[in-house]
Amino acid sequence: MGGGKPGNTVITLTVDTEGLIADPNNVNNYVVFTDNQSDPAENPGHPETYVSTVNKGATCEWQGVPKQGTDLINITGVFKKASGGKDILKTPIPPGLQENPNKPSRKVLKAKVNGKYLPGNEEYTVNFTINDGPIIFPVDPKIKMNA
Repeated sequence: MGGGKPGNTVITLTVDTEGLIADPNNVNNYVVFTDNQSDPAENPGHPETYVSTVNKGATCEWQGVPKQGTDLINITGVFKKASGGKDILKTPIPPGLQENPNKPSRKVLKAKVNGKYLPGNEEYTVNFTINDGPIIFPVDPKIKMNA
């Protein structure tokens, strides 16, 4: 975990809510992933190419934020894809959402990272809602473990 990087990974999903509400069938065009591990930001429009790094035995947290305005982006689930590669995250990921201590009105989801090093990527799906609305939006990034 050298280089001054934090032990636990926080993955932030920034959502252009205005664009997504107007065009709900093209979710990939209105979301961008970033994290606190200095990983390069996602190429907008391609969340499936975004890879976030995690540290063995640490935790991984997902939070959602609006690109503009005060909409609430709540992460409702994180699921490994059936052909998703390595089991980097301990599954099943607990379904309980926790209050975000920095923004009590926003929910975050946390998962434990496997305690032994696993090379390669894990593909997964993040589901989220806007303002606790009825539509659940899925996006499909990846994670990998720091050596």
